[in-house]
Amino acid sequence: MFLSTLVLAAVAGAPAFAPPGTYRYSASLNGQSIGTWTASVKSGDAGPEVDESSNATFAGMQMAATATLVLGPDLAPTRYSGSYQATGQTQTVTATLTATSAAITGGFGGASHSLALSPETRHFVVIEPALLAGLFVLPAQLQSWGDTSVTWVAPVTGQAQTISKNPEPPARPAGVPAQDAEISMQGQIPFTIWYDPATLVPDEVIVPSQNAVLTRQRP
Repeated sequence: MFLSTLVLAAVAGAPAFAPPGTYRYSASLNGQSIGTWTASVKSGDAGPEVDESSNATFAGMQMAATATLVLGPDLAPTRYSGSYQATGQTQTVTATLTATSAAITGGFGGASHSLALSPETRHFVVIEPALLAGLFVLPAQLQSWGDTSVTWVAPVTGQAQTISKNPEPPARPAGVPAQDAEISMQGQIPFTIWYDPATLVPDEVIVPSQNAVLTRQRP
């Protein structure tokens, strides 16, 4: 079914994307399990939508989040909304994006921000720190666009920065499927995504500087 979905998308002229469904991940920090993340993929009116939920315990503190990332026909992000709960407080943030700008409301301090596309890049990506949705869609986005650099928007901080592909990929970790491809990105917080090239679904996300790993729970 996965391959047939990708073939139909190619015939229709749409970029390949992960098939609709629910994908579950376990998270670890410094080798210790801290919680679970879920990404649910569905088709929207304009393009794919990813709905995320997560629950974690860190340093004895319970944290939870929900988020929705909406993509356009070319897989460029058009809208993001997130709700984050920790220490009995809830914080919400939204982002609306065009091809060249991003408008953010909420985040730290509840301020609004207007961000511009970095001149050396052609596309935005939305990746909220410690969350999954933006990382989940990145393999399909970069495959579709052929970009080596993108402008990364983090809604909760209201900041943007350029991230680019690392020309020297890391060694394959134990447990990652032999057929998986990888995306290794350089920037303020380097990370690597190992993903199934047939479905574009991430199998493992690694953030070395934080000793953090998200691992897909395969059926």
